[in-house]
Amino acid sequence: MKNYIPLILISLILFSFTTINVFNNSTIIEVEPESELEILGFTNVNKFNCDFNFYEVDKKIPLTFKKVGDKIYFKKAILELQNSGFDCGNKVMNKDFSKLLKSDEFPQILLNLKELVEKETFTEASVEMTIAGVSKMYKVPVTIEENDAFLVRGNLDLNIEDFNIKPPKKMLGLIVVSEMININFNLVLNQK
Repeated sequence: MKNYIPLILISLILFSFTTINVFNNSTIIEVEPESELEILGFTNVNKFNCDFNFYEVDKKIPLTFKKVGDKIYFKKAILELQNSGFDCGNKVMNKDFSKLLKSDEFPQILLNLKELVEKETFTEASVEMTIAGVSKMYKVPVTIEENDAFLVRGNLDLNIEDFNIKPPKKMLGLIVVSEMININFNLVLNQK
């Protein structure tokens, strides 16, 4: 048994050194103002959309990551979207949207990128979304093109009730907002 103790100690030491800095790649990504993010909603009468103004976002996002096979794992890769940055077309709609997101208590939406997995025809992003203080994980198919910048496009359907948000009713219940929304995004990212 005495002969195994040094071997066990050496193994533990080597293991601890290899796990100390597994997220050893880092960079800074800058979100360009021409990026687009649109939320499409529907009522029993018509549809509406709210566009995010990327001039409102902290443009520089530090990324720490590691690549293992066809996966890239991220640590604290968070994009913060201030609720006040959404424009739904008029002041009344903006106020209703802000109230819907509980902006007084939760003034921002957080998108936390956890991992990317390369598939045959697309890349799958695992993203933790936090809306109105509730976090949910989503797997979002995205396409990534690399030219002068990275162009990241995707689309996600989600149910707002997953975030404990009740679809509002207007005009004494005659207009009912659907719990399903669609998020389209086209992000222009530069590596700094």
